[in-house]
Amino acid sequence: MEQTTTTTVTTEIVAKRPTFLTVLCILSFIGVAFALIGGIMNYFTYSALATSGDMFGGLKTEAGQDMNNAMNSMANALGMDYGKMATVAMIQAVLNIPIFIGVMMMWKQKKAGFWIYSIFEIAQPILPLVMGLGLVGGIMATVGLIFSIVFIILYGVNLKHMS
Repeated sequence: MEQTTTTTVTTEIVAKRPTFLTVLCILSFIGVAFALIGGIMNYFTYSALATSGDMFGGLKTEAGQDMNNAMNSMANALGMDYGKMATVAMIQAVLNIPIFIGVMMMWKQKKAGFWIYSIFEIAQPILPLVMGLGLVGGIMATVGLIFSIVFIILYGVNLKHMS
């Protein structure tokens, strides 16, 4: 008796990821890592400043105290609230998690990743404005939005390669 078995091999054809999309994703992975680490570091820095109340509290000389007073006056004039800045830094650090997920999905050429990435990438720089950080928040938002919009446009060019 002879037994014949047949096996069916299913192959899923996965389109090759374009080099441009690969480079964008790698840059985004690096950016997310730096933003996460930077956000956590900023949180602790701003928390310490909020607690101590001044930037150069350890300077004991008269010139050092003058510098300390000038820097604190400038920070107050710019509307820098270290407590709010610490909160913004931590929230921005946490927002890097869905951004990372979006980049991972785009790495796998999933269109949904673009939308996840875009939403959270725009939310990050707008956060300082929402939290009322004044001029400092406006500057942070402007610089952040420029980079966010450029990357969203560059990823948008690659949407045709995603499913």
